[in-house]
Amino acid sequence: MAVLRHLSAMTKYFACAKSHRTSCFISKKTLNHVPSPQSVWPLIGHAHLFFPMGPYKLERLTDAVMDLSRQLGPVFKLRLNGADIVVTVDADDTRTMFRHEGRLPYRPPFPAVQHYRQKTFGSIGIVPGNGEEWYKYRAAILPLLRTSVVKAYADQHMQVARNFVDYIQMKMDEISSDIMTDVCQHLFKYTIEAISVTSLGVQFCDVAAPNSREHVTKDIINASTDFMDGLYKTMIGFPLWKFYRTRGYRQIESSHECFRRILENTLQEMKYRYKNSPEQIASAHPFLAALFDNPTLEWKDIIMLGLETFAGGIDATATTMAMTFHYLAINPAVQQQAYQEALGQGSVQEMSFLRACIKETLRLSSTAGANSRVLASDANIGGYLIPAGTLVSAFNSVTSLDEKYFVEPLKYQPERWLRDSSARKGHPFASLPFGYGPRMCPGQRLAEQQMVLLLAEVLRKYKLESAQQTPDPVGMVYRMNRVPDRPINLCFRNRGIQERQPVKLT
Repeated sequence: MAVLRHLSAMTKYFACAKSHRTSCFISKKTLNHVPSPQSVWPLIGHAHLFFPMGPYKLERLTDAVMDLSRQLGPVFKLRLNGADIVVTVDADDTRTMFRHEGRLPYRPPFPAVQHYRQKTFGSIGIVPGNGEEWYKYRAAILPLLRTSVVKAYADQHMQVARNFVDYIQMKMDEISSDIMTDVCQHLFKYTIEAISVTSLGVQFCDVAAPNSREHVTKDIINASTDFMDGLYKTMIGFPLWKFYRTRGYRQIESSHECFRRILENTLQEMKYRYKNSPEQIASAHPFLAALFDNPTLEWKDIIMLGLETFAGGIDATATTMAMTFHYLAINPAVQQQAYQEALGQGSVQEMSFLRACIKETLRLSSTAGANSRVLASDANIGGYLIPAGTLVSAFNSVTSLDEKYFVEPLKYQPERWLRDSSARKGHPFASLPFGYGPRMCPGQRLAEQQMVLLLAEVLRKYKLESAQQTPDPVGMVYRMNRVPDRPINLCFRNRGIQERQPVKLT
């Protein structure tokens, strides 16, 4: 019996070591010992830190977390909405958090969106969902992560990218100038056209064609902005939307109605058109074919997943491209290297430096501020035993700027992402702009393809320069996703007549 007890104890010891749980090692350091700002107000906890007269602004939450981590260390807790939130800016802790997320990773829901969708559509989709219902929708959208599915849209994405290059020239001709103001707003038109190829099965509009459904495009841009703004407002404030339709809740309503109006008719038409041609739709529109053929989905679910794919592919992609253009404009040597690769005839997969440019943009200016999970089991976060059921937020937007993980972390240095680079360093969990694990962004590969193709096309024709002689830094503020804190104005200097190089898409 003594031997059995010894073996049992050893088994538990190694199980604890493997899973990074601390109950075997640090029994005295618990959630109660995690550092925290001293001033806790009754009922509101640390929310006062973000009041108008407080030291921090919610729209600059990443800056607040960075400052608090300097004061309190890489792991600290905040008490908000009556519950403790453990915040970490340590990459090892981020890995631990994901290893303890469980089979059905739970993240903070978006209750206002969930309420509206359930009431109006009878289907909530992926974004606000958790549990088994989330798992069903997540499984249905997994085709977006297949390389073969993404490549099926490459030809159309290439055409959309070339349309946008023509659109830039059209705008330059209209104003007799090579300066484009607020580039991000123009890029919305590109991302709408690019994502519609996948989520609608049609090229929704042609940005280079004058008056090509311009009014509808404006409606979609407004709806995308309202959706993110409504999400943000209903998340950070008191849930007054439960009692009356607040402005944030009305923005969620109006944006959904706009998206639904566009998607429902188009998807119904697509389904009818290919009703008797399953092979044709599987070849031309593999993502829609996967949704239409999924026996677990009702029509309302298909509409909701199409809506989420459409809405999710607009805002963050436009922001990332605007910031990439900005970084290349103020780093001419990097831009020249990217231009040389764009001139080549390699495949999309071989454009390693262009991909590295986008990764570096997402490291410096990630559109996602943090990854958050409710722990499914006890976990060692920074040496503290954090019990299951606790919300942990790993601030990727802070970790990715830490010199502990990246040499010269504030420098735009895409080569750090190349395999043979001497500057390559880092931690696999130090920069996670698309998340990680089962709840990572399913549109990651699709977005990367759209961005690489556009970047190559733009660089072939234009040299990018800042419209300012001494460019001001561009920060990021929260509007649910993080967006530039000021308009990005750029010069698109025509490189001269360049014959478009064919790009191998496979």
